[in-house]
This record gives sequence, structure tokens and C-alpha cells, in this order.
Amino acid sequence: MRVEVLARDLGVSKGSFYWHFRDREDLLGRMLARWEEAENNRQDDDAEGVSAATRWARFIERVADPAQLRTEAGLRDWARRDERAAQRVAAIEKNRAARIAAVLREVGFEEAAARTWSETVLLLCLGWLDRATRDREFQVSGRGLGEFLSEAVLAASARTSAGNR
Repeated sequence: MRVEVLARDLGVSKGSFYWHFRDREDLLGRMLARWEEAENNRQDDDAEGVSAATRWARFIERVADPAQLRTEAGLRDWARRDERAAQRVAAIEKNRAARIAAVLREVGFEEAAARTWSETVLLLCLGWLDRATRDREFQVSGRGLGEFLSEAVLAASARTSAGNR
């Protein structure tokens, strides 16, 4: 992305762009920082004292939001080409997996199973994200991502209820 093209597409002058940002790298850095800040604020929303069910519902709401899907797709595409973005995306994914595992532990999964299933949930989200942003007509039996993920976790719970939790 070039500053001239960005300024033109936003309907502002190049000088106006430089009033707000030192350069293109400053803009990109701030974009990453804002996304990280929003993710970290979401973590704070899921702080102690909030039930596992509420934390799961909030997670589902966030990952299934169409605007969030577009943002996430763009960030991951960027991360394929930029090491700085890749590192920050990886850190957020690691935090998300830890939050999912915490919810699973709270509802009875053993530590190892919670980690395994949290990674599975995260991979399901990423696969859904990829497919949903490439194929506008994508559906899984009329279910949304939230229903699909909740069904996967219920199936995991049933599968591991025989003592393998």
C-alpha cells in the first residue's frame, strides 16, 4: 500500500496523511497496536469472576462477527508477508488458545485435553475464517460458526467424559 493511493482512496491529501502519521510504517505499526489493544481489552473483559459460559459466549460472538472476520482475514494475509505482523498475530492466537483452554478446564476438561481442544477450536476458527472470506455462500448445514464451535466442544466433552478429560 502506497501513501499516495491510500490518501486518494480516503479522500484526503498526502499532507493530511503525514499530519497524522510519520510514514507508512508508522500507520502499519499503529494498526497492529490498535488490533492488539482491542484483543487485550477483550481479555480484560473475560477477567476473573466471569463464568465460563459467559466467556465462551463472548468468544463466539467475537469470532463470528462478520466485520471481525474481515479484519482477521486481512491481518492474516498481511502476516504472510510481514514478519512483524506474523509475530503479533501468533501472540494473539496463543493468548486466544490459552483463554479457550481456561474455559474448557473450568467446565471439567483435564489440562492436556483442554490444551488439545483449544488448539482444535482455534484451527476450526481459522479454517472457517478462510472459507467464509473466500466463499460468500459458505454454510455448514445452515449453522453459523458459533453453533459449529459449540457443537464441537460438546462433542469433545462427550468424547472425553469417559475419563480422558
